[in-house]
Amino acid sequence: MWLFRLLGPFRVECDGAEIATGTPQMRKVLALLVWNANEVVPVGRMFDELWGEAPPASAKVQLQGIISRLRRLLGKERIATAATGYVLRAEAVELDVELVRQGLAAARELIAGGDVALGATRLREALGRWRGPADPHFGEPIAAQLDELRTTVLEERVDADLLLGGTADLIGELTVAVAEHPLRERLRAQLMTVLARRGRVSEALDVFLAFRRTLVDELGVEPSARLCALHGRILRGEPGVRPTFPLPCGARPPRRLPPVLPDFVGRGEWLTEMADVLTASRRVCPPLVAVSGAAGLGKTSFVVQLAHQVRERFPDGQLFATLHGDDTMAALHQFLRALGTPADLVPVSEDECSALLRDLLAGREVLLVVDNAVDARQVRPFVPAEPGCAVLVTSRRTLGELEGARLVRMGLLDAREAAELLTRIVGVPPGDALVACCGGLPLALRIAGALLLDHPRWTGEDLVAWLAEERAVGTG
Repeated sequence: MWLFRLLGPFRVECDGAEIATGTPQMRKVLALLVWNANEVVPVGRMFDELWGEAPPASAKVQLQGIISRLRRLLGKERIATAATGYVLRAEAVELDVELVRQGLAAARELIAGGDVALGATRLREALGRWRGPADPHFGEPIAAQLDELRTTVLEERVDADLLLGGTADLIGELTVAVAEHPLRERLRAQLMTVLARRGRVSEALDVFLAFRRTLVDELGVEPSARLCALHGRILRGEPGVRPTFPLPCGARPPRRLPPVLPDFVGRGEWLTEMADVLTASRRVCPPLVAVSGAAGLGKTSFVVQLAHQVRERFPDGQLFATLHGDDTMAALHQFLRALGTPADLVPVSEDECSALLRDLLAGREVLLVVDNAVDARQVRPFVPAEPGCAVLVTSRRTLGELEGARLVRMGLLDAREAAELLTRIVGVPPGDALVACCGGLPLALRIAGALLLDHPRWTGEDLVAWLAEERAVGTG
């Protein structure tokens, strides 16, 4: 079995024995082909790798000679000629760099599924495949990409270790990594987090200040909002500081909104105004819209319609939960799991769940929809602490005591809107009598529409007559 090893000094093995790969030029060409295994490498790129911007007149002949010698070494079928260059054929198990990529993908899937411990093990195995720095014979692009791959695996393994509660062995490793990659913000965030969890808060703050100086001096920019948010939480001494960067699990941001009603009508002015409220001010503070009204007025369908209308403004996800009675903890758990928290790391108390939710929302743009709240006390655990996110709430009560909330009192549909809703449900105009009978209440209109669909021979007037008879029987 062949094995092409790029992770460290370049090495080619066959059945465990190293194969001599010839001259430095042969090694450069082979390394380029291996890095791009199963893809065509253009001849021009090979010229650049071997000779830079000034290839000799004999470059084509020399390259053909190198390919010929490599074919004798590896087998004629290993390197194929294409229209614009050459391609090395190899299976994934023959490429150590591909084994790392597969391990990284597997780890991301495990962590996304909640098995953080096994995911961390797979990431450690991937890191263990490196045997040292990139081979000096490699060109700069390959060496840089190999370093980027290793750093990415390291960052994801550190995030997994942090989720598992580990900190003791990470400080030295991260300090070295930060020195090697001084502009890598994610490593700085991880080092700040580890130091803060170990009680070395002043050192964590120093890491931020040093990074800010480096960015300003070298690039003329400030740290990102996410890193600044982490710095603020450490500065305030908030408990359980976690990385502000979500684990790159490869999973899509959560999209948990229910579908919109296809026959939704009305509320146009409210939709336009509240869409502006949810999006215009969230850079300053997280906007909060509380929709109230009696049962059957269509509060939930309104907020779902509104949430879909603004969802593209919240690229990090949209969350939805219905509070049944005093079910705040269940909804908090639901949101934490949707944001990537493994089940075994979800806190047991409401205060801790709320604090963790705010940690996870910091630096993100997420829309939270909380349906059927009993009172303001139930809503407060879901309100983010920092700009970027927004919250939509429904309740039968007017939540005037909910700090900073924009209050919307849902009313009845007017006659035109009520007639349009019934028409959309049954497909034909329902008649003024039935519209008046339903009184502009969306739930009553939907029940009436369902009854007409169940009795296709009835007209609107027939249904009004039947309802009158039912009321007469009920009161008689």
